[in-house]
Amino acid sequence: MPVREVEPPAEDETWTPLDSPVDPCPPRMAAGTFARDPQPGRITWGPLPKGFRRSRAGQGPGGDLVLSPGDLVGTAKVASRWGGCCGPGGYDGPNLACAGCGAQVGLWTGDCYTWLEVVLDGRLVGRSPSE
Repeated sequence: MPVREVEPPAEDETWTPLDSPVDPCPPRMAAGTFARDPQPGRITWGPLPKGFRRSRAGQGPGGDLVLSPGDLVGTAKVASRWGGCCGPGGYDGPNLACAGCGAQVGLWTGDCYTWLEVVLDGRLVGRSPSE
């Protein structure tokens, strides 16, 4: 399914699983949408992997991209960084890798105290062509 860019939701409009009035807690981003991370730099990605060029998707302020986990394609979990008490906490660094080349491309969070979201390194990722 194609995703479209929207403004990120305000912090007071989103819940963590601990404070969600519904179960299961909905993802921070609605299905089919993505936003530029309103907190640029909260994740330190490090230098671009050797042989990579900067993607056009992540240019400009807030280059990291936030989306619903259900819209994620082409990635694999980094099991050694998937720690958390109720889901992935994201405190061990990037825990998603490109399924093709293995480059660390994102962070999935969904622990009881975090938003349920995926943050992708906008320097590395792009949209899949529409089918």
